[in-house]
Amino acid sequence: AQFQHKLLNIHALLDYIEFVHPLLRTPLLHPLSVNGNWMGCFTNSMEVCEGLYFAGVPVWLVHSEAYISWTMNVVHSVGLTYPDEIVRAMYMENGVAKPFPSI
Repeated sequence: AQFQHKLLNIHALLDYIEFVHPLLRTPLLHPLSVNGNWMGCFTNSMEVCEGLYFAGVPVWLVHSEAYISWTMNVVHSVGLTYPDEIVRAMYMENGVAKPFPSI
């Protein structure tokens, strides 16, 4: 499982270098179609969200309702849920969730 995890991380990094990074450096005027093969990204940064959106990366903006401007187009508002069957304590290190080691 760890070998597969490393290979998937390498594959994701190569996709990022080949496809996403050039689009982030020279943004387009219109967003690309979303690449359905990518898992996407959760972020709380408007700049990161906009850059990834225009690069065709599936992206979810995580924000408190108080920080959402009236000009923002919200397709679906989703509340955070915490499944009971997941034991979060087993992934915590000093109060921070880290399910996998950083590479």
